[in-house]
Amino acid sequence: MTSPLAVSLREPQEKARLLRRRTQSWGDQKYCQDMVPGYTGYIPKGQHHFGERYAKGCFESIADFEHHQEKRKGSLREMKEIETLQRGETYIDSLAENIRRKVVPLRYKLPLRALFKEPQPYISPFAIQHTVSPYYMKKEDPEKFFMSGYTGFVPKARGLLGIGYPIVTNNALNSFHDDMNYINSNAGQPVVVEQHRVRPKKSKHVYPTESGLVPHYTGHIPGEKFRYGTTFGYSTKNARRESQKLPPINLTA
Repeated sequence: MTSPLAVSLREPQEKARLLRRRTQSWGDQKYCQDMVPGYTGYIPKGQHHFGERYAKGCFESIADFEHHQEKRKGSLREMKEIETLQRGETYIDSLAENIRRKVVPLRYKLPLRALFKEPQPYISPFAIQHTVSPYYMKKEDPEKFFMSGYTGFVPKARGLLGIGYPIVTNNALNSFHDDMNYINSNAGQPVVVEQHRVRPKKSKHVYPTESGLVPHYTGHIPGEKFRYGTTFGYSTKNARRESQKLPPINLTA
């Protein structure tokens, strides 16, 4: 059996001729007409021939390989001859008939001249092309978002949570778009700094002047660590005074 992928030659004599030519061109070759079973090396195109004896399968595989090599060399030879003809190095009458049929319909001669300094980008008419970056799309454009899986930086997206990634990137890009429009609209405008003075509000004093603090007060009391021998309420009376001599304590009272 022969796989349909294999290029089969009709005449066994033609296959044998290709293998003999290989031996004559390259000397002692591993790939010959009579392959011995047990060879474990690689057989080109051997995967396309199966269901036959080893020797016959190798014969068909190597013949197909040589046939492909011959076609490839012929194509390269035709391409070089057409190129020399277009350059004016040879004449069409000296070419073979099969090459002559390919040369006549040609309209341009080599080398081709460049029409543009930079190649223009190709845009397929059958595929969806995102030629405009989402950063420059309009806010109402339905394609203004990044697809799930995009790992690049998206401005204004860090604080958006709990929704799908396309919605997150759409909202973030719209917010970024508004900020950039505001910055561009104010570019070149004079800068006016307005500083509002904050007036202090009247509040209750922490350290009363007419009475002392309540016992178990845990806040800081200025100069309290230098006072002793009196009650807490008496020593904390008018605690913010700069200097004040406390009257002596009457221990006999």
